[in-house]
Amino acid sequence: MNISRLYNVFNAEKAKESLVGTIVVNTNEVGFYTFKANCSDVVKSHHLAIKDVETSRAGWSEQDPMAILSTVQECISNTTTPGGMVMGLRVVTVGVANQRGSVVAWNKRTGDPLSNVILWSDNRTATMVDEYLKTNDKYRYQKVCGLPFSPYFSAFKIKWLLNNVGKVMSAYRVGDCYFGTIDTWILWNMTGGKDGGVFVTDCSNASYTFLMNINTLEWDKRLLKLFGISAKSLATIKTSSEVYGNISGGYLDKTPISCIIGNCQAALIGQKCFRRGLTKGTLDKNGSIFTITGENKVFSRNGLVTTIAYRLDSRPIFALEGPIASVGHTIEWVKECLNVRENECLAVKKKDKFQNEVYLIPAFNGLYAPHWRHEARSILIGANEYTINNDILKAAMESVCFQVQDIVEAINDDLKMSIDKIQIDGDLSDNTMVMQCLSDITNSKIEIAIFKNMSALGAAMAAGYAPEINVWNALCMPEDNGEIYNPKITAEERKNRIFDWKRAMRRSYDWIGHKNKSNYFGTILSITSGAILLGGLFLILKKK
Repeated sequence: MNISRLYNVFNAEKAKESLVGTIVVNTNEVGFYTFKANCSDVVKSHHLAIKDVETSRAGWSEQDPMAILSTVQECISNTTTPGGMVMGLRVVTVGVANQRGSVVAWNKRTGDPLSNVILWSDNRTATMVDEYLKTNDKYRYQKVCGLPFSPYFSAFKIKWLLNNVGKVMSAYRVGDCYFGTIDTWILWNMTGGKDGGVFVTDCSNASYTFLMNINTLEWDKRLLKLFGISAKSLATIKTSSEVYGNISGGYLDKTPISCIIGNCQAALIGQKCFRRGLTKGTLDKNGSIFTITGENKVFSRNGLVTTIAYRLDSRPIFALEGPIASVGHTIEWVKECLNVRENECLAVKKKDKFQNEVYLIPAFNGLYAPHWRHEARSILIGANEYTINNDILKAAMESVCFQVQDIVEAINDDLKMSIDKIQIDGDLSDNTMVMQCLSDITNSKIEIAIFKNMSALGAAMAAGYAPEINVWNALCMPEDNGEIYNPKITAEERKNRIFDWKRAMRRSYDWIGHKNKSNYFGTILSITSGAILLGGLFLILKKK
């Protein structure tokens, strides 16, 4: 970060009269937040749930791109009045923080979508990835784009659209097809759409496509050729903090948009992770753990992603990241299957002789970092005749912590350091049982953010920081933290639990396409994606 510019141009008087708005598009929710400039106080906000498109195809996850746009507009109209006024103050700029990895195709001449949004969690491209892996090492392009081959990333979804959706290929052949991540789709539409909409993305979103060169921050010709994608169909890559264009129409007409950034990266800014070595986690439906590496890129030897943390000026800031496929989703899914309430967890104390450790590997559509096993599937292991509902719910909660520990262990080895503090935000940050367990398993102090949605705050900070806006000086904001958790278990207990978790994890590998399953029988109970998990066992447990 260019600290001198930040201090030289910050306009304190303008900040007193200004609000900064943030559009946040997460996987299950869209929101619009207004902040007092240079302050973490939310003046007014509105958020709405957004649903996936119903599909009977296993592993598919889609959303309606027009529904996303209309929900954004509804949130804005429920927060502001004409002229961008909120409680006597004006919104002077807007930032966008969005789910990463999701992609949509549309016709640039008509503005009509050519596909639904294929979400980051969609696994339909697994067979395509397998084909690439027949002739390529999983990490062949790591030092080009920072990523391993995985269905998680956008390029595979774009290739699938070209191969399987006729109207996408038809528009593409005549140069009328745009592909974009959610930030680009929102920005293009809000700045005019087919009538001059701005077609750009930022480097944090582009770094999750498998198409951006992590060294040049431009679309890489080798990777474009590998996937058969023209750079003309992709947005121009910009920084995370600059004025891209002005909103056209609505309550915020003519208001500039001066930040677009991935939601997890926005939370890095919100948590003020401006120094090398700072570690932050966002834990929602899915999750991600970041450690800042500064202006130097570090290529992991342990399955982590090398990514852009943010680029607020000419110099990008890099990070090592471990994305996690299923976090809060695992807990909610088990609660629904078992019909138990969270406050019932661990309420029943069992006699010592009945104690057993149950492990749940939540590989519903495979595993992300540091394993990158898209063929893995979920397992429950360690259950015996005395296992009850609480044991399985506890295992679901603990799975969050063990997955974070896998990533922390990889970061420690890659950076030759020992993480002793993790800043946490997201919906799970107010779950005291999970947070204490996280501290115990990672042997780290856990600091909870004062504001759960740090993505909204971070995008506001980056938008207000932009050179032509100058109403936010992030470095002068006070250090505010919520609750703090410290480890309580012994080193021996931690070591044994992690050892057993790793044993369970290995048993989840190679489930899809595994030719000889004889080694699995009698050892694990398979959980097939999308099924009502452990049907017979759950019915038995409900009766206890």
